[in-house]
Amino acid sequence: MPTTTTMKRTVAAIGVAALLAPAGYIAAADASTTATIKLKGVQFTPRSVTVKKGNAVKFVWAGGTHNLVGPGVRVGAKSSGSRVVTFRKKGTFKFVCQLHANMTTKVIVK
Repeated sequence: MPTTTTMKRTVAAIGVAALLAPAGYIAAADASTTATIKLKGVQFTPRSVTVKKGNAVKFVWAGGTHNLVGPGVRVGAKSSGSRVVTFRKKGTFKFVCQLHANMTTKVIVK
């Protein structure tokens, strides 16, 4: 029988998924990555990527301390690791590092 903690975590995960799905994408560690964007220095590299609907972008912390903020995505400041975001809708999605002025990138989904 699941514990109360396990049940709370499951409900929280379902709630997060429900909130992110209408935004057009959902973060997922096991998604098939089709593009990579590095957070390094004071810029994202590349500054823009284009992917097909249903594909993923992997954001990689490659140097310095950065956070990642975009529609439905908020990752606190860190200096290593990665986050995979799968895009479920067409559109242009802007991401920023709030720690560095003018550090932006965009994902174009076709």
